[in-house]
Amino acid sequence: MSEAREELRAPADGFAHQAVEDAVARERARIARELHDGIATDLAGAISLFKVYMEGRKGQPDQTLKNVFEIMERLLKHVREALTDLRPPPISPDGLLGDLRQQADELARLYGIRVELSSNGTEDLLSAHQREVVAQVVREALTNVRRHSGSSICRVKMAFAARPFLIEVSDEGCGITGGKSGGYGLVGMRERAAGIGGRLEVVSTEDRGTTVFLFGPA
Repeated sequence: MSEAREELRAPADGFAHQAVEDAVARERARIARELHDGIATDLAGAISLFKVYMEGRKGQPDQTLKNVFEIMERLLKHVREALTDLRPPPISPDGLLGDLRQQADELARLYGIRVELSSNGTEDLLSAHQREVVAQVVREALTNVRRHSGSSICRVKMAFAARPFLIEVSDEGCGITGGKSGGYGLVGMRERAAGIGGRLEVVSTEDRGTTVFLFGPA
């Protein structure tokens, strides 16, 4: 009887988990729409008006206005980055590995960062939603390497065949210094990991680098 109850409970738990995932996806889409249709649109319009005004002034624009203009441009940039996090691009027909190879090529070409990719097993061992989360976490981790680490090399190891599956993204950069546990990027990665029943861990040593671990659901 206990085995039968477990068999009945498993589908119910799966349905409940899927319902939570769907609710989170709808909420992310709603927030993204509000950001795009509200703050982002208003900021873009204000920046356009500012440009017209500043170009129409004779001589050098007032320094205070220039400072306000630069602040608004930075705000719009941050809002657009938030929109990218809320609405990450879907995995292309080339698959997860194909997309990551393309990002690795871009990091090497544009920023001189060598990305070494290795995998154990195939990505088909993961569900579609798990693959999306892996893609989002690795993209964010590579972005952090580019923006913050100062490392010229990064290694991405994907153990798809492990149970639970394990993803590692490591660099040889400056590490997370000053007692900081990371910014909003890490918060978002932890939320995504929790959304599939997994977890995200970060190990960092000053001047020796950072490793991000994504563990799949147990």
